[in-house]
Amino acid sequence: MQVDAFGSDRDLAWVMGWGNVVESRHERWFVDRLVDAGYRVHAVELPTTTPDFQRDCVAPVREFLDGLDDPVVLAHSMGGLALAHADPDPPAVYLSPWWGMHDLPIVVEPLLALPVATPFLPISVDPEDLGGLATAADATAPNRVAPKWIQTIRAAQRSLPDLDPEDHVFYTPTDRVVDPRAIEAHAPEDQRTAYDGGHELFASERRDEYVQWVLDALPDAA
Repeated sequence: MQVDAFGSDRDLAWVMGWGNVVESRHERWFVDRLVDAGYRVHAVELPTTTPDFQRDCVAPVREFLDGLDDPVVLAHSMGGLALAHADPDPPAVYLSPWWGMHDLPIVVEPLLALPVATPFLPISVDPEDLGGLATAADATAPNRVAPKWIQTIRAAQRSLPDLDPEDHVFYTPTDRVVDPRAIEAHAPEDQRTAYDGGHELFASERRDEYVQWVLDALPDAA
C-alpha cells in the first residue's frame, strides 16, 4: 500500500480504487479539489493483486486510519470494499464502491476457480465506462488478473459489513465496471445518491457539480 499526502488542515483519507494512481490526471484533479476545500488529503493506493484481500488491503487501511487524528474518510471502487471491511469510526463517503461484480461469462468460471496467484487472465475496461472525460491514455489498471485475486475479492463482497447509518454512497445506476445492483441492495435509498456519468465520478462530464455533492456529504465539511 502506498500513501501520498497533499495539502494541509484536517486529515482526509481517500482510499482509491483498483489501479488508480494519484498522478493520473483525473485522480489528481479530484485530490486538488479536496485540497482546495481545506483538507490534507492522504491518497491511499492499494495493491492491484493479492491472494488475501483482508491481509494486504483491509488490515493496512485500518492501521493507517488508526494512526490519523479524527480523519474524514472517503473511498472509491475497490477502496470502498477495503474501507467497508476496515470499519472506520467516522462516517464514510463511498464513490461507486465495488460491492459486487457483474456476471462473467460462464466459460470463464472454471479458470477463476484455479489456485493461481499469478495474473494471467486478460481484462479490460473501456474508457467511456469510466467517464466522459476519460481516454485510453488514462488507463492505469493492469490488463491481467489472477484467479486467487478474484476469489479473495468475491469473498470480501460476500462478507460485506453493514453500512453505518451515517455513511453515504454516490453511484451511477448504469455502472458497467462494478455492479450497481449490489450497491442498491446494500445501501438504503436514503443513504445513496445517483449521478449521471461513468464509474469514476471525477472523470465524468459533470464532475464539477458532483464533487460539490461529495464535499457537502463529508462530515463536518471543512
